[in-house]
Parts: sequence; C-alpha cells; structure tokens
Amino acid sequence: MKAFLPSILFLLCVLWQPGYGQKMNGEIFIPMDNRSEIWLKPRIDTLENQKEYSFKIRVSPQFKISEFLFEKGLAVQTDSVLMITANSNHYGGVDTATLRVIVTSLTGTRIYLFQKNFIVTVPEKMFPILHHPQIDIVMVNDKTRLERNESYPKSLFTAQQPFMAFYDNEVNMNKMDVIGVTVTLYKKEGKQYISKGDTISSEAVHEIRKIKHSTPIYIKVDAIKGHTRKSVWNRIIIDPE
Repeated sequence: MKAFLPSILFLLCVLWQPGYGQKMNGEIFIPMDNRSEIWLKPRIDTLENQKEYSFKIRVSPQFKISEFLFEKGLAVQTDSVLMITANSNHYGGVDTATLRVIVTSLTGTRIYLFQKNFIVTVPEKMFPILHHPQIDIVMVNDKTRLERNESYPKSLFTAQQPFMAFYDNEVNMNKMDVIGVTVTLYKKEGKQYISKGDTISSEAVHEIRKIKHSTPIYIKVDAIKGHTRKSVWNRIIIDPE
C-alpha cells in the first residue's frame, strides 16, 4: 500500500501538467500528436493558398473521428479521404494554419485532439484588369469619389471644411496637385464660389448648408502635375438628408 500511494500521486501530477491536456470551448482534450493511433498522409507541411489537397487519414480501431476544425480554410472528409483547402487573406509571403481533429474513443470516455500545423504560401493580391479605366478622378476628402449625376449627402460637404483630391486615372492613381476649386449653384443665378488650393470656400459651404431639397450643383477642380494641367467639371446632386 505504501508503494502504491506514491504511484497514484505521480499519475495525478502528470494529469495536471499544463501540457498534458488542452482546453477548447470548456472541454479538456488529451493530445494525440506524434502517436501511432492516428496518421495523416502525405506528410507535407506547406500548402498553397486556395489549392485543394487530398490526404489519407485513419485512426486505430478503438477510436473514431468526430469533427474537423481548420482555422483558415475548409476541411471535408469522405470516408478515409480528407480534402483541405487553405483560405488565407494574408496576401504576399506566408501564413500559418492549424488542422485540428477531434477523436473520441468508442466507449465515449475519452476525447482526444490531434493537431497538424501547416505553413500557407499566399501570393500577392491580384487586381483585375480594367478594360475601360476611368480617368480624371475627383474625390472629396480623398475618401469619396465623385461620380457625375450621382447623389451625395449634404453632410459630406458641411461636416468639416471639405477638400478635393484629383487622380489622373484609376489604374495608376497618380495624384495631381489641386490648385483651385469652383462651386456653382445655378439657383443663385450662376454665382460661382472660387477658392485657390484644394479646399472648398467657406462661402460655398455656407450655401450648401442652406439646401433643403435635392439640388444639383457643379464642382470644378483644377489640378496640375509637372507640365500637365487639367480642369474637370462634375455635376452632382446634393441631398438634404
């Protein structure tokens, strides 16, 4: 009895070791890594993003697979074949992904966890080719693109002192220096509010604040870069919200 007691105490200490079991969603799982009860072939560690891989997976007769968890992609089992497709949004370089397989004993008294770590190679993000790219792009506060005859909330031009940005085309997005902004309200008998630089004049902002109904206005942006100079008019609709 004296020899048996130290053995029990040693076993309890092993069971309570931090690395002995892993806790997921409130349950304790006994790790099965590097054990012969489960195997996954082929033995590869690196996956290409968005490419489907086929593995053979089996467990010893006294166990059964109950669930797959693949944190960055899809894992689907059909009989003894496991299909894995990594789906990382970490463009350019490498990422990591872990396959977790929850295995239970046939008696249901034990829950085991098999983990396989993969390296995922992710190419640079590919952008579609624009067959008819837009040129002379005007943006408010360098965030919102102005499209001809589209409607925009009044707050876009009144919440702060708005400024205009200008890009020569949407492929290269080369920014040009805005040297003048003109706002025309035709209900004011063609009166123009002109400012030098990229900021809409405070007089124009004051008039836009008075708009009570959907109203068209015209905004001209003058931009320059090197020896290239461009002037673009945009007709837009201001909604009073």
